[in-house]
Amino acid sequence: MKEHNLPCWVRTKLPLALPNHPSTPISPDVLMPHHPYFDRSQSTVNPISSWQIPSEVAELRKKQDSDASKEHAVPVLNVDVVAEKGSAPVSLSAPAVSTGGRDAIPLRTPVVPGSSSALDLIKKKLQESGVPSSSSPVPVMPVPAAQELNGSRAVDVKGLQSENSKDQLKDANGDGNISDSSSDSEDTDSGPSKEECIKQFKEMLKERGVAPFSKWEKELPKLLFDPRFKAIPTHSARRSLFEHYVKTRAEEERKEKRAAQKAAIEGFKQLLDEASEDIDLNTNYQTFKRKWGSDPRFEALDRKDKELLLNERVLPLKKAAEEKAQAERAAAASEFKSMLKEKGDINVNSRWSRVKDNLRDDPRYKAVKHDDREVLFNEYISELRAIEEKAERKEKAKREEEHSIYHFEKKTVARMLKFLKEAIASFQALLVETIKDPQASWTESKHKLEKDPQGRAGNPDLDPSDTEKLFREHIKMLIERCAQDFRALLAEVITPDAAAQETEEGKTVLNSWSTAKRLLKSDPRYNKMPRKEREAVWRRYAEDMLRKQKSASDQGEEKHTDSKGRSSGDLGRYSSGTPCITDCMMAELEKLGQKYRVALKIAKDPRFERLPCVHKGTYSDDCIVERVTHA
Repeated sequence: MKEHNLPCWVRTKLPLALPNHPSTPISPDVLMPHHPYFDRSQSTVNPISSWQIPSEVAELRKKQDSDASKEHAVPVLNVDVVAEKGSAPVSLSAPAVSTGGRDAIPLRTPVVPGSSSALDLIKKKLQESGVPSSSSPVPVMPVPAAQELNGSRAVDVKGLQSENSKDQLKDANGDGNISDSSSDSEDTDSGPSKEECIKQFKEMLKERGVAPFSKWEKELPKLLFDPRFKAIPTHSARRSLFEHYVKTRAEEERKEKRAAQKAAIEGFKQLLDEASEDIDLNTNYQTFKRKWGSDPRFEALDRKDKELLLNERVLPLKKAAEEKAQAERAAAASEFKSMLKEKGDINVNSRWSRVKDNLRDDPRYKAVKHDDREVLFNEYISELRAIEEKAERKEKAKREEEHSIYHFEKKTVARMLKFLKEAIASFQALLVETIKDPQASWTESKHKLEKDPQGRAGNPDLDPSDTEKLFREHIKMLIERCAQDFRALLAEVITPDAAAQETEEGKTVLNSWSTAKRLLKSDPRYNKMPRKEREAVWRRYAEDMLRKQKSASDQGEEKHTDSKGRSSGDLGRYSSGTPCITDCMMAELEKLGQKYRVALKIAKDPRFERLPCVHKGTYSDDCIVERVTHA
């Protein structure tokens, strides 16, 4: 039975629970008239009657309370266990039981609502014990002899505890009435499942407007009297579900907000697609709002987002229009510059004021705006000037490059020549120091030259072909030097006197090499001369000497026969400008060697005739020498 159906004088001693803490029993003495459990029909609380609970019952209650606090278990008494233990009966006087006095209230143990499984177990035990389940107050067992014992008869504690347990279970499940039907209907009715209760509890929190990160104590008054709140059996389970809900609610709200925002954006985009024919480059937010502002898809989105999405549609149109206009202006400007280019008399020194009158009739002139014509003309002049400057810079750069290349090559060649001269000089010095035999070969001398400690034969500035060429020039020079020494030896040994001497066989030094060799081989210069060159040089020298002797003899004969005729005609020939060089003079000049060739050239010069000289009929040696010296 429910406590608020009892009289006020009974409720004053019942253990009650605070609204915010249903599992915490309190004493009704502290309740005020404004408390929801206070019976407002009773303006005053009746004083305690003389009927008091026996001391045995009070001691049993204290013992049960202490045991329940120690075990921290759900304080629901098992009816069978109580019966088996043989709890001491509570004796009440007959008047108290019949009149329903305050002291006739049986002992009630505080019951904390348990889980759904505990409730089913209690119902099953009650059915097995034969106690009916009813929403009406359960009567106390009949006592026929109550009046005879002055109204006092023991009341079975088991029946009272079963009645109290059923009342408390009905309060915990939020159901004030337990079906009076048969036990078969109770077995089939199991109630909502745990998952459904949790789901309903979360829906309740959402419906009640529980905010994210809200506090349990703040939101509890909103939830206390909702049946879905009581569907969760324990206080800890309710609070745990509440804490989990407020922690995850923020993320859920964000997801819901994002989903709603996304749906609103998609709806507005669909609206823009439908209104695409009315959107052009001049469309703005106000003009679009005047026509489509009543559409729900327009109102579902914030203005900032709507303007952003609308601009995304309008900006490409504006950009396309600007690009088209810019392309048209660029084409007109290009045609205008082509017109200026066709006029061949326009150069960097031209002026717009003098040129524009000749261009007025051209359609390309009219296609350009008035303000842009002079600007384009100046751009064209700047382009011409830039082209000329570029050509000048290019030509100047080319000249500078050629000049730098020339100087670089010149310096490079000079440096290479310098190194080459130094390398040649060092190699020639090596040849002079090492190669002294004119008959030496390159193959034999090469290995000898490579052994130079200074490395002059392996100079990188000299090619192998250059070193061989220098070697052969050195050998040639040695041969020429030996030839000169050998010719000097021939001139010293083979004299006219020696040439006049003949052997018994009629051989002389001029016609016999063996005879001349016997006179020459004692001299070192003979040995220095290469063997194969000795006879050739001797033969040339002998032929020259024989030719000179023959020429001298021929000149002597002519001198003897023609001396008189020449003596009479010399002065006349000299004065008339005829040549004054006679055969005698030629013979004398031939004896002079090198001077002979020089004097021969001088004698052919007409100025030679004008030189002062004493004429004595014939020219003496002194006269010839004097003339040659003056020449």
